[in-house]
Amino acid sequence: MFKLLAMHTSLCLNCSDFRLFILCADDVVHKLLQAIPLKNTTLFGVRDVEDERVARARFDRIFHAFCWTLKPVFLQYVLERFPTARYYAHVDGDLCFYSDPGAIFAENPEASLYLTHHRNSLSFMQFYPITGIYNTGFVGLKRDDVSRKAITTWKDQCLNSCPIKEDPEKRLFGDQRYVEDWPTAYPGVHVVRSLGANTAMWNIANYHVSRKGNDIMINHDPLIFYHFSGLSIFNANEFNLSWFVHIDDEAAVSLIYRPYLKLLNTAIREVGRYFPWFHYGFVDRSQVPDIHYYRYSESPQA
Repeated sequence: MFKLLAMHTSLCLNCSDFRLFILCADDVVHKLLQAIPLKNTTLFGVRDVEDERVARARFDRIFHAFCWTLKPVFLQYVLERFPTARYYAHVDGDLCFYSDPGAIFAENPEASLYLTHHRNSLSFMQFYPITGIYNTGFVGLKRDDVSRKAITTWKDQCLNSCPIKEDPEKRLFGDQRYVEDWPTAYPGVHVVRSLGANTAMWNIANYHVSRKGNDIMINHDPLIFYHFSGLSIFNANEFNLSWFVHIDDEAAVSLIYRPYLKLLNTAIREVGRYFPWFHYGFVDRSQVPDIHYYRYSESPQA
């Protein structure tokens, strides 16, 4: 929930025209979010989108796999019931926006589907056979017949199988590898060109991070959003920045990670004021790899 609140704040700061539809897979989180006034936001629980197949998936797979399964389920639900927008996107809760995401769709306004390539750095090359080419932390689309067909098929595939552990023989890993077929299966698939879209720990080592005016630059592209996959929260001030690799670039830490930690720190403290018992999302430091411990304070430090 803390990461979601940080993402929502980042959207409010960088996008003036959006509607965030949130699907709460946990009933407690759903109730708490209902008590927090969130701008441009509509909340849903699993029962809102549940049919017989979704109910079966809820009980035949672990919670993490069920959450992955819900990506295309919820995306189709929103497409069907809220038809007034031109563009839609699934966004994972651990994204943070640094500039207007409208730039993604502006690259190719007539495309039907928008994918982001992992663009793995050298130390992550071995993960391509596991995670696949594209990252589904962001999946964008324009509302048309092509995108509706693709999302319906993706939903059916995920409800049939969404393995938490990779299956190299079947080319499966959760919800993610199904979209590899999109560029050949559907017309109008656009692979986003901007290096600032879905920048993440698995590709940040490829780039030069700098500031240009108000923009954080990834090489020559403004950072649109960063995917904080693998970041763990110990408490309001202590974090592990990555499960897999130390973030060696000090500019990346100071310009990308620290602003995000500030948003997390604020979210945690605000929630703690009203719900001091709520600790969902906190991780015991001894239970995660000690790759990049970082203590946040108002004065910069590594």
